[in-house]
Amino acid sequence: MEVLKLPRRVASLISALVCVGAAVVGVGSPAGAAESEPEVIPIDLILAGSYANTVRDAMEIWNTAVPGIKFVEEDTPTALRVKEYTTATGTGSHVFLNGLGRGWIYLETGDAQVYRPSRIAVHELGHALSLADLGPGSPCSKVMSGGWAGPECLNDQPDAEEVAEVASFFASHDVGDQVPGWPPPSGS
Repeated sequence: MEVLKLPRRVASLISALVCVGAAVVGVGSPAGAAESEPEVIPIDLILAGSYANTVRDAMEIWNTAVPGIKFVEEDTPTALRVKEYTTATGTGSHVFLNGLGRGWIYLETGDAQVYRPSRIAVHELGHALSLADLGPGSPCSKVMSGGWAGPECLNDQPDAEEVAEVASFFASHDVGDQVPGWPPPSGS
C-alpha cells in the first residue's frame, strides 16, 4: 500500500475540515486524536545580550496569542537570530527577513531607553511572522505601530486583528516562505 504524503498545510486544512464536520454532526474526536501541531520557529538568542529575557517574554506572548505557531529557543545558531547592537544615534531596531520566521532581528540598545523593551521585541518578532509596520498615526493598541505610537505607549500585546493576520498567513504558508514586501528567501 502506497502512503500519500500531503504538504503540512493541506493536511492541517483537511484535519480542520474533518473536525468542523464532526462538530456539525455532533461526533466527538476519536480517543487519543491529537490537535494539529504548531508551526515551530527555531530562534537563537546567542547574540541577544541584554535583550535575551525580553525576547523570551515576547516569544511567549506570540506563542500564547497564536497557538498555530511556536517560537522555540535553541542554543546553537538557527535560521532566525537575534542580535543586540549599538549605534551612534541610539535608535534603529529592525529586521532583515530571509523568509517567514527566518532572518535577523537587530535590537538597538538605545531603543530600550526610549521605548518599552518588550514592545520592541514583540514588534520585531511580528515582522518575522509576516506583519508590516503600520506607520504614522497608527494607534498604541497595535504592536505593529512601533515607535509611531510614541514612547508613552506601553502595549506589548498584539490585538485581535494582528493575531488573526498572523494565523491566516500561517494557515497558507510555511516557515521559510516569502513574506510580502520582502525579497524572495535566498536559496529558493
